[in-house]
This record gives sequence, structure tokens and C-alpha cells, in this order.
Amino acid sequence: MMHSSSKVLVTAIILAFMVIIAGCERPTTPPASGNVPDTLEKIRREKVLKVGYIIYPPAVIKDPKTGALGGHLVDTVEELAKIMDVKIQYHEAAWGTFVAGLQTGQFDLSIAPTFRTIPRALAVTFTRSLFYVGNSAIAKKGDNRFKDLKDLSRAGIAIAVTQGEAGHEYAKANLPKAKLTVLSTADQSLAFSEVSAGRADIALGDAWATRQYAEKRPEVVDVFGKNPFNLTSVGWAVRSGDTNFLVFLNTAIDFFEDTGKLREWEQKYKAPWYHKVVHFEPY
Repeated sequence: MMHSSSKVLVTAIILAFMVIIAGCERPTTPPASGNVPDTLEKIRREKVLKVGYIIYPPAVIKDPKTGALGGHLVDTVEELAKIMDVKIQYHEAAWGTFVAGLQTGQFDLSIAPTFRTIPRALAVTFTRSLFYVGNSAIAKKGDNRFKDLKDLSRAGIAIAVTQGEAGHEYAKANLPKAKLTVLSTADQSLAFSEVSAGRADIALGDAWATRQYAEKRPEVVDVFGKNPFNLTSVGWAVRSGDTNFLVFLNTAIDFFEDTGKLREWEQKYKAPWYHKVVHFEPY
């Protein structure tokens, strides 16, 4: 008969052996940190790429009759989805809502050509630059008060802006004396219309939108059209923390640029963007 102390020793050996076996059966891949899902893996698994967009010709164009989307950034993401072998599910947004659309999971990628600013980078993560866009302003023809940016900072100037657009951010940061009219819309022309209607002295917007509006409205001028201010890089946006997805998107954008596809799509829609900003500093 086995002594009781021997039984205890044998039992301990068996338990230790079972622990070793269980440890060997555990997966070698460590679990993902936290509870944050991997967006890229989710897209590949579900075969769906949820894309937010804001109408912004010629990057994003929407046919008013059919609702069909076009534009060089739409062509870019369509080609990306084709290579990934996934379908695109589009969601329309506005400058004041696209951040919430990303954060709530309504879509995983915003292809709206968005200025990569520090305040916005606190809420979302941007891809590498796609191109550069500056700002300008719309004023009534014959109104000679606005020749320089400092002319906008005078007290009592009524300025119309589009909520969340870069002109809005510029006004908040640099024009504390201005009387702002903030329009919650994705259509910058509505802010410009405030000038046409006499409800605002001047309206801020990106240089592409101001030029398009001024070319169609003889009663206004594009104030800084020949020398846009606040030239800023533009990119796509993803949720903060979507590191794998961001690296993938940057690789895709690099590939499309290196193979000439980005420029080809832009030329197709006659996009007038800048592609490099060089600052010369004296020694």
C-alpha cells in the first residue's frame, strides 16, 4: 500500500504535468490589446468597406438626378476596394458631422478631402497628404475693404463660414472680433450666398469652392483667388487607434502615386491641386 506522503507527491506531479500540457495547448499569438477591434481585419472578414464622403467637386461629385458618385477620390477608393475584393457602402456626411460618423462606426474611412489640422488630429487620424489646398474668400464686387488678411480682423465685420470647414477653424482661431454666421451644411456655396444676399460682408471657404462660386456669380469677387492663404495638406481620415488600417491606406496611396494613378485620376476631372509645398528659409 502507498504511503500517504507518496500519494501527495504523485498527485502534485500529475497536477504539474497537466499544467504544463495546458500551457502548451494555449495559442502562441497574443490577444489584441484592449477591446479595440482591428478595422482592417473586420473589413476583410465582412467584405464591406464603409466609406463616408462629403460632396466636394472635383474630388467627390454626386449626380443630382441619379445619386451616382464620381470624382477622383471616388475613383481612388473604388480601385482600392476592387483590389481588396470588398464592396463599398457609402454614407454621406458633412464637415460638422464626419468626425462623429467615424467615432460612432457609421463608416470606417472618410474620403472627404479634409485639411490635416492640429485640432482635427485630436479627434481623428489622417492618412499621408493627398494634395494641398488653400483658402480664399467671397466679397461683393466693388467692396474694397478686403485687400489683406488683416482687413478681416476689424471689429464688426460680418463673416459667413461653413461649420467644421477650414475657413470656420481659421476664423475662430484668428478673427476674434468678427461677427460669425455659421452654416451647418456640406455646401460651402450657402455661406457664399450670404454675401450675395447682403447678409454678410465676406465669406470664407477653400480656394477651389470660392473660385467656382465667383465664376458663376457676377456680383461677387474671389478676394484671395490669385494668392490663397493658409495652404494646407489634405488627407483621408480614420478613427484614432486604427493603426493597421492607417498603415494599409498609406501604403495604398503611395502605390497609387508611384504608379501615376493619382495624377491620372486628377487629370481626368481637371483637378487644380498643389502637390508639394516648399519653404525656403535663409541660413
